[in-house]
Amino acid sequence: MEAVRQHERVSALIDKGSDDLEVHDAATACELSQQQLLHRTTAYEAAAGAGKGNASDGLWHASNTLWHASREYARRHDACEETAAARMTSHSSEKLGELTLEYELAASALLALRQAIDNFRKLRPEAG
Repeated sequence: MEAVRQHERVSALIDKGSDDLEVHDAATACELSQQQLLHRTTAYEAAAGAGKGNASDGLWHASNTLWHASREYARRHDACEETAAARMTSHSSEKLGELTLEYELAASALLALRQAIDNFRKLRPEAG
């Protein structure tokens, strides 16, 4: 959730037209939360290799969906600073088209992660 929150924070600052230094600092915090998410995703992958243990099938599937969504989100957002950098530099129309596509894929990954978190929380509300 923290990675999602930090990403949303950077987006809100960009939308408000915040100054470059503020966006850069928020992007740095976002990058840290991205790294933490990546570490948790890697740890889950190692733990899941041992099997589902005592978890119900529903929880097991929700956990795996959250894991996959986290991996995709981390892959699409491997550097929040890229979003801020794209805002601060000029690009050709071709490059802007590529950035738009990447942004749309990243937004899709963010939505999938939010949905996976919500589904997981329904089964494990104590998880946060």
